[in-house]
Amino acid sequence: MATAEQVQELVAAVQSLNLEVRNLNQEMQQIKAENTVLRQIVADRELRSTDLPPMPLSSGRFDGSATHLKEFLEACNVQFTFRPSTFSTDLSKVGLVISNLTGNALAWANPLVTSDDPVLRDWKMFLERFKQAFERPEIRYLAGEELLEVHQGQMDLYSYITKFK
Repeated sequence: MATAEQVQELVAAVQSLNLEVRNLNQEMQQIKAENTVLRQIVADRELRSTDLPPMPLSSGRFDGSATHLKEFLEACNVQFTFRPSTFSTDLSKVGLVISNLTGNALAWANPLVTSDDPVLRDWKMFLERFKQAFERPEIRYLAGEELLEVHQGQMDLYSYITKFK
């Protein structure tokens, strides 16, 4: 049989443990609340950095014209360079291109999207296929021919330079 002193010691120990459990529960509730806030902050940042709608390109939308292909792809690369968190995946890069297509170029891309073609998740493969569809080697050849026949004539320098872009 326990003495009155032993019983008092046990009661004091139980009370001390109860107090410690209450304190730990309060700390756990505080940590849960902080965790909820931090999760929301992370979710907001992810939304801001990866789910931004595409910005209009400086070159405008691409309709499939081979003469505008280089300018269009350069405008896309500017977006990739200056918004790396937005275009951190191959899918986001392809998405920017497709969202800025119109006319024949959009008609070319629609079957890729509707069939969920794997090329949509591989930027290099998409870019290769895109260039195959719209890049015309004869344009480079014609530009080379024109360069051989270069004469500035009466054009100002700016007009002369832009003639070959």
